[in-house]
Amino acid sequence: MRAVPRHSPLVEHVYFNPPAPQEADSWWARYKTQLAGLTDTARASVEADSRYILQRGILAADTAKPEEWPSRRSRTGLVMGSVQSGKTASMLGVSALAIDNGLDIIVVLAGTRLSLWRQTYERLVQQLDSGEENAQKIKRRLLCPAPGIALSEQTYPLATTYRLPPAQVRQRLRERRPLIIVAMKQTDHLHALAASLRDNVFDAVEELDRTVHMLVLDDEADDGSILDAIVESSQDPIYGRLKQIPRAIANLWDPPQGSPNNLFSTYIAYTATPQANLLQEDHNPLAPRDFLLSLRTPLDVGHPVDTTDPGNLNAPRSSTYPEAAGIRSYYTGGEVFYRRADAAKLCVPTTNSVQQDLADAVRAFLVAGAIRLHRSGRLGPASALAKQFDTKEEALANAASPHSMLYHPSAAIQHHFRGAEDLLIWAGIRDRATARDMLDAGDARFPHALVDQLLADPAPWVQWLGKYRASARVIEEEFDVLPPASFPDWQTVENLLIREVIPGTRIAVVNSDPNADDRPAYAPSHDADTGKWRAARDLCTIFVSGNVMARGLTLEGMTTALFQRSSTNPLADTQMQMQRWFGYRGSYIELCRVFASSDQLSLFRAYHDVDEAVRTSITERMMRDAPKPTVLQGFNFEATGKIAGVGNLPLSPGARPFVTVINDSWQADPNADIVARLFIRPSSDLTVASVLRGRILNVPLELTEAAELLGSLTFPGYRPGCEGFHADFWSGIEARANAVAPLADSPFYRPPVRHGEGDQPRRACPYAIAAYLRLWSACLTRSITGLFVTGQPGDLWSYADLRRKNAERPRFWIGIRYGDGALVSKGPLALLPFNIRATTKRVAGGELKTTWGASDPNAGPSQYRGDVYFDYYHRYADVPSSNNTGWRPSGSDGQILFYVNQHSDDEHPTVAVGVCLPAGGPEQFSATRAGATIVKKELP
Repeated sequence: MRAVPRHSPLVEHVYFNPPAPQEADSWWARYKTQLAGLTDTARASVEADSRYILQRGILAADTAKPEEWPSRRSRTGLVMGSVQSGKTASMLGVSALAIDNGLDIIVVLAGTRLSLWRQTYERLVQQLDSGEENAQKIKRRLLCPAPGIALSEQTYPLATTYRLPPAQVRQRLRERRPLIIVAMKQTDHLHALAASLRDNVFDAVEELDRTVHMLVLDDEADDGSILDAIVESSQDPIYGRLKQIPRAIANLWDPPQGSPNNLFSTYIAYTATPQANLLQEDHNPLAPRDFLLSLRTPLDVGHPVDTTDPGNLNAPRSSTYPEAAGIRSYYTGGEVFYRRADAAKLCVPTTNSVQQDLADAVRAFLVAGAIRLHRSGRLGPASALAKQFDTKEEALANAASPHSMLYHPSAAIQHHFRGAEDLLIWAGIRDRATARDMLDAGDARFPHALVDQLLADPAPWVQWLGKYRASARVIEEEFDVLPPASFPDWQTVENLLIREVIPGTRIAVVNSDPNADDRPAYAPSHDADTGKWRAARDLCTIFVSGNVMARGLTLEGMTTALFQRSSTNPLADTQMQMQRWFGYRGSYIELCRVFASSDQLSLFRAYHDVDEAVRTSITERMMRDAPKPTVLQGFNFEATGKIAGVGNLPLSPGARPFVTVINDSWQADPNADIVARLFIRPSSDLTVASVLRGRILNVPLELTEAAELLGSLTFPGYRPGCEGFHADFWSGIEARANAVAPLADSPFYRPPVRHGEGDQPRRACPYAIAAYLRLWSACLTRSITGLFVTGQPGDLWSYADLRRKNAERPRFWIGIRYGDGALVSKGPLALLPFNIRATTKRVAGGELKTTWGASDPNAGPSQYRGDVYFDYYHRYADVPSSNNTGWRPSGSDGQILFYVNQHSDDEHPTVAVGVCLPAGGPEQFSATRAGATIVKKELP
């Protein structure tokens, strides 16, 4: 690993007017001045994470040592962020540090849409490449496209857009000045950039007597950058040749025509939803092969950021870090909305009435806007929009901060305009034609008729003031908020609604329809006629949108979301991106509301849970070299729709796993010794319906004791190992459990082969069942994310009451089931103080061909229903009514039942074993891609 050059210590100076960056400043020093709005801890976190990505990702292989690189001289990795959490800040920080450490070419791939491309370009120019566009700035880098082209409303040929003048390229590379390129992630743009690199850069690279390092940062890398073997040739209905994007990206550094031998490249995929990136086939040149990293977000829990030494790569990490500034600076994601602030009722289940839900959500939004406006003390949207200001800064300082709502009626574009019309009609516009004309004009605002509605019936409006006050009390208690949030009285709220909020609220449709708005406008605009400045257009706006708002574009000041979309095939990554209510909303979180159906809210909670599990797995991998994270999904939703043939692999062994492998009867079975030693303990005969059915221990085993029993069984013909998919699968779960609290009993999975892969594992594996029981025991003291509950696959383990789970922890009754064969007369089992009559189950090739004994589902109370209820009769418990799942009721005990099998021509008795598990245990659904072992959703 190449060391970071030492610089003089960075000293932070506080100025009322920060000085302009000097040329002598490093790129990082210049960028750091742009982070002045962050807290000290957040700024240190951006730096620490950026340095980690630089050292453990980009510089982990040295370009001076080609042997550390793959043959194509390119490395690929992934950085997982959170929705609207600061991924762009990380990309720019990584870029600054990379340039300071000698990287020559920085390419930022900024979205599949023009609006996203420009949004990222503007931010890069303002923060990474800050300062006046003067001769000194022009010499320190080569920026492509030039600002005059990228931000122009005029359309330029792509060859002009991505033109890299050869003379300037040679000069910058000789002087070790960077080439900084911001490209749209669209095939024509990428092909144009690739051609420009080949024609204008590669020759200059070849002329150098040193290596050249290109860094490609792919923003929203699961959008367009996924290559699937089955669907890559298909046409995307919106973006056409979208599936060609991955190859077009790789062609930037590895075109068919070849690239200079001294050119090395590192590709980093940035995304909040990496499911498809992790599942994609390896033939995608962008698949993350070399490193997986994760960003952190501020909350009140987790390992602290090492603010004194952000370059300390060995500092403990967690998905969140404590932020001393309090909730105003917290990232309010799923942990806040779905867990910590659950009692604040930030999530509101919708009703069966679309009209009622729409009215309720809009009232909530408008009242929240009045409260925020009162707290700000600034001009409201109606007054601000009617006023002109002398400067841009004056417009920003005097107008209230943006206040936004997202209305998501469906994924269908044609429904968005109708949804916007519904809003205007509810507010008092007389017909759809008038409403549509207002929308097409681009300035559709609520009419005065809505004020009349408010005055005529204020009760449904007033209730929101009370609800927000109640939410604030819950938030203050949960997050130790001081001072408490301030609220005006209703008369003040009503006056602000009438004068400012209702008349100042705009309705906008944002989608891919050419008649829709391009993107939100949160910056003041300059009036060329008067030379004055006007406040931002979207100070108070309800955005009606669909999938186009599901990625990249940020709704500033968003408090309210109405989500009326439903899906017959919900996809975790797509719907996770739609949760635009996530972000840094701590200063007004008590005013936030998400309106969605109860089923959809349950899905959102589950998405957050499996998302956090993947994030924890990556964090554990960064600290302890844990296995590659498992992509998780649910029983009722899939991880992604970007990969074809995704299956579902459950964690639990099922309700009634039976180990079908059995030892050879021509030699003594070591498992007979285990059973014999076990039944030295006190035991009793089990007689049902006047028939002796077997023997059972008088005292059941605890979870970990049952695990030790199953794990002690040995089979010379079945010896799985501690390497390979199955072992990594269990190691990944163990890493997540250990991240919550250190494990005292590990590893969970203890196969007989300690080195190597051994035999192919099977699902009904005694060592996997033992691992499952150890996991269950560990889960009783940990809220482990990514786990569901057996028997109730919609329930999340991290939301379970652990005290109740502990009270209901299962014990396992141990029995021996007798058969109709001869009495066992040989070996340790014959020495027990009771006679065992052998079963005669059919065996072929070391496998049992019959498992559980015969059952009679129609058996009456005094009859024997079957072996799966063997222990119930000993305990005089009511046998459960028949069910389709096979699970014993949650809170019940389980059983381990041994069969001593021996035919007349067998030399020795051999032992078979079956296990019955109650519901209520941990479950995980792992996504498996095409070609991997797939277990369907229909579990036994």
